[in-house]
Amino acid sequence: MKKKVLFCLAALGTASMLFGFDSAETAESVLEKMQAAANESSVAGVEMNMDMNVDVSLDIDDGTTSSSIDIGASGNFDADVNKDPAAMSMEGKMDMSLLGQNQSVTMKMYSVSSEDGKVDTYLYSENSVTGEEGTWQHQSADVSGLDINELLEKTSGADFSEYGLDFELASEPVTVDGSECYLLSAVMDSSSFEKLLDKAMEISGQDTISDENSEMIMSMLEGIKVKFEYYVDTASYLPVKFHMDLNDSDLSALSQYVAMAMGEMAEGSSVEFILNDLSADAAMTYGDAKEIVVPEEALAAPDAGDVFGEVENTLGGITG
Repeated sequence: MKKKVLFCLAALGTASMLFGFDSAETAESVLEKMQAAANESSVAGVEMNMDMNVDVSLDIDDGTTSSSIDIGASGNFDADVNKDPAAMSMEGKMDMSLLGQNQSVTMKMYSVSSEDGKVDTYLYSENSVTGEEGTWQHQSADVSGLDINELLEKTSGADFSEYGLDFELASEPVTVDGSECYLLSAVMDSSSFEKLLDKAMEISGQDTISDENSEMIMSMLEGIKVKFEYYVDTASYLPVKFHMDLNDSDLSALSQYVAMAMGEMAEGSSVEFILNDLSADAAMTYGDAKEIVVPEEALAAPDAGDVFGEVENTLGGITG
């Protein structure tokens, strides 16, 4: 997959956090007012607190014995995001468990844009299991041929159904931390993902994915449903809370791919993913841009190359 397509998908995801979505109003009118509110000069930066939770298991039954592999993770992150120039800092902790083994990872990230058209990302991780001091890593992405402002303008004026998102407005307001809010919700499925991918390619000016690889990707996404919920302040028309989960997904297709990947280990056995919870929540506040300064020790980190280039290599062959 081309680097600019990957960056477009990432940018569209970020834009959906910054550009939002009134009860005598429709979902479309709330969306328009949120986009206008997010474009106000007073909204130069966003503070976010994010939580995520993963609780899944892989059940294997060969007809005589059965076993279950539990996979769990929970994380909490604080982030500051500036619109112009684009910059982000994030810090948090992820607790994970697999096969009875627990570990905790502290993570930090800085992402800043440079005048030469690159986005530089600095990542720090420290693993509780090893006990070793954490290390920094620097990665970059060349997006010099992509006009970020133009991308955001297209997104802020878009009919989100073009991106596979058909929003519905709840008939009653809800309260979030004492503030009255409108609730907008949407669900993405495999057809929605296809629309989103096509739109990202259209904006980035890249070639379309080959039919063969497109079919493979869509088959892996078959049964996946992603629910989005935006809680929009009725006074400011800015989203103050965001929820996303995959809990209504059917993971049968994914289970088949896991069985194929396991080969002889799963031959003659049933393999099933059990999804108990896969969700993320974020709370947002708006105001002035924060000063985001990359630490000296991060700037001194060795260059690990182009982050999107690495993803492209991992997904090699998806595009011609």
